[in-house]
Amino acid sequence: MRMSINALVLGSIVALSMAPAAHAEKPIQLEFNNWLASTAAVSVGAFEPWKKLVEEKTNGRVKVNLYHGGVLGGSRSVLDDVRGGVYHVGYSIPTYYYDTPYFQLLVGELPFALPGSKVGAKVMTAYAQKYSQDIFDKLGVKNMGVGVSDPYVIISTKPVRTFDDMKGLRMRAPGKTWVPIAKEWNAVPTPMQPEDAYTALDRGTIDAMHYSLAGALGWKYHEVAPYVTRLNTPTIVVNMIMNKDFYESLPDDLKKLFDEELDPALIDLIATVYEDGVVTSTQKMEAVFKSKGKGEFITLSDEERARFIAPTKQAWDDWVAEADKRGMDGEKMLSNFKSILKENGVTPPF
Repeated sequence: MRMSINALVLGSIVALSMAPAAHAEKPIQLEFNNWLASTAAVSVGAFEPWKKLVEEKTNGRVKVNLYHGGVLGGSRSVLDDVRGGVYHVGYSIPTYYYDTPYFQLLVGELPFALPGSKVGAKVMTAYAQKYSQDIFDKLGVKNMGVGVSDPYVIISTKPVRTFDDMKGLRMRAPGKTWVPIAKEWNAVPTPMQPEDAYTALDRGTIDAMHYSLAGALGWKYHEVAPYVTRLNTPTIVVNMIMNKDFYESLPDDLKKLFDEELDPALIDLIATVYEDGVVTSTQKMEAVFKSKGKGEFITLSDEERARFIAPTKQAWDDWVAEADKRGMDGEKMLSNFKSILKENGVTPPF
């Protein structure tokens, strides 16, 4: 009888000692919403590999639930969704939030400023670290990193070979800054979310998408708009953000892992995808054009490119004026940005 009691007590002790371990082994669920299509270059080349990296580096302590196609929210609700805890990690586009503290980062979208995504990520990371850390507290989110897309092209239903071909073209402008620029180019700026653009191009609601070449492949715009003009501006600033409460709930070692390794790895993956995606997208689109016997990539002559650049000087001046209007020192901010450009081997156009 005594042996039975001892065995029962021992069994209870073992069970109790095992309970915390079993509880501790339950993985933390990280909800990651991606409004891009599952076939998009960033989805395939950055978000999916990062999901695996997180789960590997945390030894299974964090499980990433990655949702593609905007299942948990669209492209324009990311900031509110992450801040409000609808999901934990999101892919935010600051230009969609022009009237928020994100404005400081939009210096990276000034026309013809950044030539590529890798150097752009270096420039914007340095700029954010030196001059814009406070904006994320104001926005109420955890900054995971700032980068930029590959330079934008014009994907159109009819060829754009010269500046004059822009006249009357109904074109999706990438953001508020680009509305007056599109007008200076004699185009008609038309609001359009990336998710809706394929149908809009197909139905003639718009004539052109001003969009990332690497990003456009996943949306298949080239199927209905087979002319791609290498304008190569702007680069669109992108920001990976995390819900602050979720971040604060993480154990200290996991916070350190995200801060020092996983977050930088995500931005590097995105930059690489955009940089490499230009080549991949070009090859795949050219194959489609060849098979259909219609479509081409168009490179502007130096003379025509200069005609596109000239009217954009006003956008640089307007950005400074808007910063001053918001109580910032616009000239100093722009000077800081230009200094970082030069440190990274980039010559500002103005």
